Amino acid sequence: MKHIFVINPAAGKGKKLPAVLSAITYACEELEVDFEIYHTRTVGDGIRFVSETCKQYPDMMKRFYACGGDGTLFEVLNGAVGHENTEISVIPLGTGNDFTKAFTNPEYFKDIKRQILGKAERIDLMKYNNRYSINVINIGFDCDVVQRVSEIKRSVVVPSKMAYAMGVADLFMKPFGKNFKVLIDDRELVEREFMLCAIANSHYYGDGYHVAPNAYLNDGLMDLCLVDRVSRKDFIRVIPKYKAGQHVDAEDHSLYPFVRYQKCKKIVIESKQSIGLCADGEISPFKSIEITCIPKAIAFSAPKGSVCIALMKEEANA
Repeated sequence: MKHIFVINPAAGKGKKLPAVLSAITYACEELEVDFEIYHTRTVGDGIRFVSETCKQYPDMMKRFYACGGDGTLFEVLNGAVGHENTEISVIPLGTGNDFTKAFTNPEYFKDIKRQILGKAERIDLMKYNNRYSINVINIGFDCDVVQRVSEIKRSVVVPSKMAYAMGVADLFMKPFGKNFKVLIDDRELVEREFMLCAIANSHYYGDGYHVAPNAYLNDGLMDLCLVDRVSRKDFIRVIPKYKAGQHVDAEDHSLYPFVRYQKCKKIVIESKQSIGLCADGEISPFKSIEITCIPKAIAFSAPKGSVCIALMKEEANA
C-alpha cells in the first residue's frame, strides 16, 4: 500500500507543518512503507490531486491522509469517493476536527505510526449536489455562525473557540429563523420557520457541539435534528443542553417540544429564498436540495487502537 499525505500548508496557520513533515518522514522510513507528500496549492486542489491519482493508479492500494482541518478532509473525501483500492483518513492540523470525536482515542489520529498501522472500515456518506459529506450538514443559525466566524478570523487574530463564541453572540443579537420545507423519506412534510436544521452522519460539529448523540457511521441512516425558531430566552436555555447532546434521549425522543429528532435515508429541503448550506465547514447557497445517505460508500482508516463508535454497535449486536 502507498501512503499519500495531502497537506494543507495553511492549516493551523502553518505552525505545525515542520513537526508534521518530520513525523511523517520518520514514521514512514522506520516502518519501511511507500509514501508521498503533497501540498495543496489552492481551494479545490485536494479534490483534483486525489481524483487524478486514483485514475492514474486504479489497481494500486492507496491511502490518502487529509492533513489539515475539516475542509481538507472534505476535499480528500470528494476526490477519493467512487474509486476502488482507495482508503482515506485524517491527521488533524486545522481548527475544525470534529469528525475524529466519533472514534475512541481521537488523539491517536495525530500519531503517524498508529495511522500507518491502522485498518479501514467502510462507512456511510451523505450525498448532495454531486458532493459528499462525511460528518454534518447544517442549515440556518449554525451555517450563519460558520460564515460569521470566517469573517471574524479574517479580521481579528483570536483562538478558534473564541471566534466561534463571538460569532454566536453577534448573530444572537440579530433576527434569526429561516422558513423552508423539509420532506423526509418522501413521506413526511414539515414546513415552518426553523432556527436550525442539522443532518448528521456522525456526532459532533461546530467545535464540539454534540448534535447527533445517537448517530452511527455505518447504519445506512442520517440523523435529522430540526429546531423551531424559538425565543432568545429558550435559545439561551437549550444551547448548553444541545452542545452536550442532551436535547434527545437514547431512543431518539426529543426532550424539548421545539426539537424534532429522527433517523432517515433521504431529505429534500426547499426554500423560496436562497439560503446557505454548510457541509463539513464548506458553504454553498441553495433553494432546493436533496440529501441522501449512501451506505458504506468509503473506506475510512482509523489509527491502531482507535475504534469507530458505529462499528462498536454492530459488534455488540452481532
